[in-house]
Amino acid sequence: MKSIARHWFLIAVALLVLAPAAAMVARAIPLKGPQRFSVAKLAGVTPALPPIEPSLATLRSGALQASVAAALTERMGQPRETYIRINNGIAYALGRSTVPSIVIGENRMLYETTYIDDWCGRGTPIDAEAQAARIARIAAAVKRAGKAFVFIVSPSKVALYPEGLPAPCTPAVSRDYDRLRAALDRHDLPVIDGHRLAQAAKAAQDLPVFNRDGIHWNDISVYPAIRDTLAALGGQLAVPPRGLTLSHVDVDSWPFDDEDDLARLLNLPMTLPVYPSPHGRFTASPDGTPPRLMVVGSSFMWQFLRILSLNKVLGDSKFYFYFSRIVDFRDGGIFESKVPFQAGPDLPKTFPLSDAVILEANETALGSPHIEAFEKALAALTGEGAGGRLPDP
Repeated sequence: MKSIARHWFLIAVALLVLAPAAAMVARAIPLKGPQRFSVAKLAGVTPALPPIEPSLATLRSGALQASVAAALTERMGQPRETYIRINNGIAYALGRSTVPSIVIGENRMLYETTYIDDWCGRGTPIDAEAQAARIARIAAAVKRAGKAFVFIVSPSKVALYPEGLPAPCTPAVSRDYDRLRAALDRHDLPVIDGHRLAQAAKAAQDLPVFNRDGIHWNDISVYPAIRDTLAALGGQLAVPPRGLTLSHVDVDSWPFDDEDDLARLLNLPMTLPVYPSPHGRFTASPDGTPPRLMVVGSSFMWQFLRILSLNKVLGDSKFYFYFSRIVDFRDGGIFESKVPFQAGPDLPKTFPLSDAVILEANETALGSPHIEAFEKALAALTGEGAGGRLPDP
């Protein structure tokens, strides 16, 4: 026993090395028990490296070694996951993030660097006039097809809570959001400004409109956008949609779905301290008909559509996630396809059956390519315009 005690450090190092190796061996065993040991459950996506052909050239360039190292790392399973979580937990306790795209602000508020860059004026400006004209062309084409249209600008957490940034900056004098809003005002478009609506919701009560550990809007900030969207669609549709009222807000300590998505991406070994999470209770009006929507937008539309679906205010609808993946809302369920780039081929089937089209982009990514991709697909479907560009209104 004394001999073991004297060599405890070497024993610990041996276990640290052998545990990942054991997970790699378990991967090759055709039994379910050992294979579970070889599977990690870390949040986030690791891009798959293309297969590298072994050769003297790939060996010299280091591409072969990088490919082999990546393959071995992915096979280290639960031991590697445990080490990563422990390391990340120590960093978090010291106020540091091990994920380059996530920073920890005041009162442990989590932010994403893309949104910080936009707020601080470090992004690449878009051509706001050209983008506004593109959205106007899409809206006109949708209306010519006899359908309602709404464009939604979803809000930025940094723009709502800049006071919590770990390294405050002077806000940009003019952001893409400011320029595009001004350009959109020169077109006859129904625009739902989630930024302004979330600001008003924040000023009207004391609960957070973005959760501490998430990047997306919560029930309090998404509801005004839902309310105004239904009202805008009601003014365009022959049969108005059902109304939805936020009747009560429960505050608990259990973030739901993507309300703590940034915390999950940190892959910590522990659950973070509780934080007030507001969850709305909604009442749908008995009048009106749930519209069949075709939605083209970002991850901010998940919460939006879930609320509509759960409260039976949504007919059979289609969500084209970044105009790539397809999500069906039908029969009270949500059916997501993981296959990318399927929205374009699916458009001819969905567009004729839809009552309305909702196009959305976040205020930090108003130049997102999903808007241009949608215009090109819509131009091909309708046969209008040329070269993937719809005709001007």
